[in-house]
Amino acid sequence: MSTNDFARRVDHPTALRLVLAHARATLLPATRVPLNQITGRVAAETVHATTCRPPADISAMDGYAFAHTAMVAQGSLPVDGRTVAGDRPAPLMAGHARAILTGAHIPAGADCVMAAERMTRTENGIAPATTLAAPGANIRSRGEEFATGAILLTRGQVLDWRHVALLASQGVRDVTVTRRPRVCVLSNGAELAADAPGACMDSNGPMLAALLGGVGARVTTSIAASDHVATQAARLHAARTGTDVLVTTGGISVGGTDHMLDILRDMGGKVLFRGVSIRPGRPFTVVELEGRLVFCLPGNPGAAAICALVFVLPYLRMLMGGAPDGMRVVGVPDFSAEAPSGMTGFIPVALSPTPEGWRFSRVETVGSSDIVAFTRADALLTLKPDEPARAGQPAWAIRL
Repeated sequence: MSTNDFARRVDHPTALRLVLAHARATLLPATRVPLNQITGRVAAETVHATTCRPPADISAMDGYAFAHTAMVAQGSLPVDGRTVAGDRPAPLMAGHARAILTGAHIPAGADCVMAAERMTRTENGIAPATTLAAPGANIRSRGEEFATGAILLTRGQVLDWRHVALLASQGVRDVTVTRRPRVCVLSNGAELAADAPGACMDSNGPMLAALLGGVGARVTTSIAASDHVATQAARLHAARTGTDVLVTTGGISVGGTDHMLDILRDMGGKVLFRGVSIRPGRPFTVVELEGRLVFCLPGNPGAAAICALVFVLPYLRMLMGGAPDGMRVVGVPDFSAEAPSGMTGFIPVALSPTPEGWRFSRVETVGSSDIVAFTRADALLTLKPDEPARAGQPAWAIRL
């Protein structure tokens, strides 16, 4: 095995550009799923309204519908019946009012609705107990929410419960979405063997499975609990079978047991970049193997999480046809910090609301192996090279 250094590592923007360019060129195919399964999926086509909403003029409340001019002229109107949601109402009798429930169609001849509690009973029927409402009051006009043909979903939109309600109102039962990416996370290292003298539990595999699954990926995990090249190569070969994306952790630095890069090269992999000018996470490497990307993350959990947040998640979002950026938040740090020379730095921060917006407070960490720091953080502050964060000056962070 050869030794691989980071003399030709790329910067953060270059690494992200290379990763996203690959995603853009290898978008996943579309599939149809039932409406109740679209949450977290990405729309693969634009959807238009087949009917307007509301489909007719309807009442916005329980009350009485009447002609405004008739109420002004008579002061009190007899009630000719009641209309409920789902009725096809008969026209309003001239000089009469109609009891009406929320969502019911406005009968022809009525142009005003007043709430029942704002009306009073009279000898002849009903009259306003308060100021008479204006013409058109409390009526939801036909098509005021959206017209027939209006765009309800756009391609690339991440869907959630709000879109379920919207599409259900149109009678939609199935939606075309992008297929979920199949991802395998492979953890490497002899220390992961249960009988190893210095055995430790694999936290990277479960952590990354949860993180990547959160954006819609179908994730499986595997462990190569060995430092032997043949064992790791066999596990790597098995892990990539049937997957769209392979994520490895450990074995990618320059130590005597770091074999991942050489194994991938021996399998015909093409290195997109070897190392990135970021801290933590400098060993992060990406290899293209048979048209699919292999993301080689460092073994330290904190560094692995940051590389996944900054590079793998944007790749998966774009692979599904969505926007690469996750939720960003703007705030004001209560501390000053700068990245190491020529590097992009990432600092976990806690968010506190203030009258002026979010305040960023630094979460102390003991280094790239720290995982408890992330449980105390709400976001990841990005420090660009030569652009330090200054206390009291606006900055942006990636929401965790």
